[in-house]
Amino acid sequence: MNARRGVFLDRDGVITVSLETEGKGYAPRSLVEFKFYDGTRESIERIRKLGFLPIVVSNQPDVANGLLSLSVLEQMNQRIRDDLGIAEINNCPHNSMDNCSCRKPRPGMILSSAEKWSIDLAQSWMIGDRDSDVVAGATAGCKTIFIDRNWKAETGEYADFRCDSLLAAVDLISEQTDSY
Repeated sequence: MNARRGVFLDRDGVITVSLETEGKGYAPRSLVEFKFYDGTRESIERIRKLGFLPIVVSNQPDVANGLLSLSVLEQMNQRIRDDLGIAEINNCPHNSMDNCSCRKPRPGMILSSAEKWSIDLAQSWMIGDRDSDVVAGATAGCKTIFIDRNWKAETGEYADFRCDSLLAAVDLISEQTDSY
């Protein structure tokens, strides 16, 4: 049996709207702030129709920093599961001081999800709005797409492709890939 193809999606700034402060995007910390970008549901459905398994891989350092409870994070994850039909959500609840293998730019979340779902990383994609997303995807062996949200200090310079929305990213995947 052939391995599956996956599209690994960062959460904040890709499928959910980041909160902007001084040119930098931040994760929502409450369910009231937690909103999907327009076109997210359509994009996820198109990813599936192209023959890819959509998987969320997201750094959530606010958990380690005491700014987000695990219960609120799980409620956010449940909303993603319910509203988008995403089966796999892989969160890193650590901050940069924890030196874990799952926190992007390290590829740990991608690698563990790929193993669990028998995903061929060379035929897969990572979509993110930060350079750390792109580095994690490239290190794991995926093609990468940088969604440019005009955040300070995020360049997208190492990405294979760049665009301005998830819908545009899915268009790029469609153009670059033969569907099953």
